[in-house]
Amino acid sequence: MTMMPMAPQAALAAGVLGALSLGLMRRPSALALRALAVAAVAGAMLLAVCSAADGYASAIVLSDSKSIGWQYLIYLGALPLALWLDGEDDVLVALFLGATLGMSLLAAASNLPMLFIALEFMSLPAYLLVARSRRGDRALEAAIKYFFAGGVAGALFMLGLSLYYADTRSLAASTALSPLGQAGAGLMAAAALFKLGAFPLNWWLPDAYDAAAPEVSGFLSTAMKSAAVLFLMRLCELAPEAGFSSFLPAVGAITALAGSVMALRQERLQRLFAYSSVANAGLLIIGVGAWAASGRSAEGVSALLFFLGAYAFMSNGTFSFLKFSGLETRTQLKGRGAAMPAAAAAFTVLLFSLGGIPPTGGFMAKLLLLWRAVDAELFWPAAAGAVSALISLAYYLGMTRDLWFEKADESVSFRPDSGAALVVACAVGVVLLGAAPWLMSSLSGALTR
Repeated sequence: MTMMPMAPQAALAAGVLGALSLGLMRRPSALALRALAVAAVAGAMLLAVCSAADGYASAIVLSDSKSIGWQYLIYLGALPLALWLDGEDDVLVALFLGATLGMSLLAAASNLPMLFIALEFMSLPAYLLVARSRRGDRALEAAIKYFFAGGVAGALFMLGLSLYYADTRSLAASTALSPLGQAGAGLMAAAALFKLGAFPLNWWLPDAYDAAAPEVSGFLSTAMKSAAVLFLMRLCELAPEAGFSSFLPAVGAITALAGSVMALRQERLQRLFAYSSVANAGLLIIGVGAWAASGRSAEGVSALLFFLGAYAFMSNGTFSFLKFSGLETRTQLKGRGAAMPAAAAAFTVLLFSLGGIPPTGGFMAKLLLLWRAVDAELFWPAAAGAVSALISLAYYLGMTRDLWFEKADESVSFRPDSGAALVVACAVGVVLLGAAPWLMSSLSGALTR
C-alpha cells in the first residue's frame, strides 16, 4: 500500500484544527491539548517513517530520502516542546503545531515559490509563539524584532526570486546564470542566512531566545535551525552554479568565531545559549559550504544530519534544564549541583557535549563536520571552526565550575519544577551518540542513499 506523500503534514494540519476546535469549548481540557500536541508530532514522525520507502516528486513538493531525513530532525527538535506544553493555552498549541507544519512543508518543497510559502508558514506562528510564551513587555519587544527580521528575510527572498526569474524564466533549478540571476540567488541565500542567524544578520536572535520561554527557545534553536539549513541546501541545489556557495565557508567561519566570543561575556543563561546557537550555526554553514564544494556528496549530507541530530539533544536538553530549574543567570547557577544531582549531572554531560569533549555526541558531530571541510580543502574555515570550539570551552567549563564548585547564594530563591527526566533523556541521547555514533550515521547513510 502506498502512503500519502504528504501524510505527515496532514497529521500536523489536523493537530492545528484540533487545537483550535478544542479552544471553542468553554473550558478545554489541558490534558487533551497536551495529548493532541504530542500525538500530532509523534504521528507525523511515524507517518514519515512509513512513507520513507515511497518516493514522490511533483512540480511543487517532493518526498525523497533527504526530505524524510530532515523531517525526522524537525520532529525530533519539536517533540520536547510538545512534552513541556501545559495545555492551558489552546492558541499556543495551535501556533506550535503551525510552525512545525511550516518547517515540514519546507522540507518537502521542490521549487522556489513553495519554499517561500513554507518559509512564511513556519515564521508567522514562530513570532507569535515568542510573544505569547511569556507575559511582559520584553517578550513582546523581542517578538517585534523577530517579526521585522523575518520581514527583511522575506523581502530579500522575494526580490531575489524576481531577479532569478527575470534571468532564467523558470522557478525550478537552473545551471546557467547571468549576473542578474547570480544577484537573485545571492539575495535568496541572504534570506536563508537571516533565518540561521549568521553574523552580522543575527541581531534579532539573542533577544528572541532570551525573552521567550526556555522550552520555546529550545524549539527555535533545533527544529527551526534544521529547517533553515535545509532551506540553504535547497537553494544550493536550485542554483548549483550560483557564486554565493563559494562564500559560505567564510561566512560560517566568521559566524562561529563571533558567536563564541560574544557568548563569553554573557551573564544571562538563555542569552549565553543564544550566542552558543550562533556559533553552532556557523559550524553548520561551514558544513553546507563543504557539501556544496564537494559536489553535494552524500557524505556531506550525513555529517550535517548527524550534527543536527546531536544538536537536537544538546540544545533541547540545556534549555529544558533552565525550564526545570528556573535558574536565569550564572550567579544563580553557583553551587546548585548538590541540590538537584541527577538533573545537574545530566546538564554537565550536555555542556561537555556542546563543548565537543569526547566521547560525547557533540565531539563526534564537530569532528565529522570539520573533517568534511578539510576533505573539501576548506582548511582555514575548518581551523576557524576548531578555534571557535576551543573558545566555547571557556564558558561551558565555566558553567560546570559554577554548578559544582562555587558556593551557593542562599538568598536567591530556587524552586525546581518537574521535568528532570527530559533533561536526563537528552543527556543519555548524546552519550549514546558518542559511544555508538553508527546509530545516527547508519540512519543518515540510509537516508542519503
